[in-house]
Amino acid sequence: MSDTYIVCAACGARIRADRDRCLRCGEMLQAAETPAAPPSLAEWLRSSNPRHLVVGAVASLGILVGAVLWTESPSTTTSVAHPVATSTKPAASPVAVPGQPLAPGDLIAPATTADSVRLASAAFTSGDFETAKIRYQQALEKKADDPEALNGLGLVLERQGQLDDAVKQLERAAAAAPETWKYRFNLAHALGERGNWDRAIDEYRAASGIFPDDYATRYNLALAIHKKGDDEAAIPEFRKAITLAPREPSFHLSLGISLEKTGKIDEAQREYQQYLEMAPWAADADKLKDHLKALSSGAPGSGKTPSTP
Repeated sequence: MSDTYIVCAACGARIRADRDRCLRCGEMLQAAETPAAPPSLAEWLRSSNPRHLVVGAVASLGILVGAVLWTESPSTTTSVAHPVATSTKPAASPVAVPGQPLAPGDLIAPATTADSVRLASAAFTSGDFETAKIRYQQALEKKADDPEALNGLGLVLERQGQLDDAVKQLERAAAAAPETWKYRFNLAHALGERGNWDRAIDEYRAASGIFPDDYATRYNLALAIHKKGDDEAAIPEFRKAITLAPREPSFHLSLGISLEKTGKIDEAQREYQQYLEMAPWAADADKLKDHLKALSSGAPGSGKTPSTP
């Protein structure tokens, strides 16, 4: 198993080097790309109390995005699966007027659903979410149950903060193609963003069943279980993610947090130390070192009995 990564030229995702296609956008990966630098992990280590550590929410898993959370823009924990990016350029648009949103009629609808989806994907990849939204809506006018258009529209709505509407579209995409990994993964991420951890866990499990070797899906599943508050159940899922991607520092940090919260202090210390050895450049390295000293000293409030932040 490769523990090096390359950057997808189409969407910028950081993907494990042994994959042929980008898991976020579906484009072929080029082995010649420069390996990606490790991401900043400051968001994974937060402390409302200097003596207690808590992990931040996946945002999509933002991590890596071997999956696509991960949000995908890539979020900090879960990378959300984005539609396939293409080099196709959208049709000419009218000059935008500040404060005046585009209307569906402002863009000429392509002849086919597939063309609308390709143009929408290109707009989404470029960050033009309003145009992408219109293009996906045009695609759905031609074919109301097209899963790729439903998935894309859901991602746009999620990016725009319309979580309830995003979940509705992503649910329709997953129902239309229940065996497609990215639709289940993206639905799980949106549910997590809405705080619906029980359903998010169910969808991550479904996605993991479709793509069992994907470390990002497994990690997002573990994070969702952690966010629900069941660290005992999260621990084995974090361990599975580490087995799939042993060189990911944040996986060890997250496992350490769950171990500490369940009172397994010695094991937590080992995972924290592993994290520091793998990511000495981490922004929170000094804070974690201080926390390790407190745990080792056994001082009152050092974390021997973790409490919920």
